Amino acid sequence: MEKELKTIFTNFKVNNKSIPVEHLRYKGKSKTFVTWTIISEVPSLSANDDYLYSEVKVDIDVFSDGNYLDIIKEVKKLMKNNNWLWVEDSEEMYEEDTELYHKTITFEKERFIDNG
Repeated sequence: MEKELKTIFTNFKVNNKSIPVEHLRYKGKSKTFVTWTIISEVPSLSANDDYLYSEVKVDIDVFSDGNYLDIIKEVKKLMKNNNWLWVEDSEEMYEEDTELYHKTITFEKERFIDNG
């Protein structure tokens, strides 16, 4: 799933502006960025005493010092186009320490488990 998410967000742009996207933590200087975290993976289908599929959940965190609604819209579009199911959005947050607005979007997807 990590490789898939990295591919999905390669060269991520919103309104012709590049938005940095990183796994877990962003260490750059941009005031607008996205991070993603795999938050859970649980078995969803088994047969013959083996797991066949799992359900993976990922949080996509959008941070910005301004309006981030177009970024959220583009994230949802990209994830949907890659067969991820939108689960929920967090409440709107303001991070006092960084002075950035922040919103988390949760998605899930079923994954085939290669037991070979």
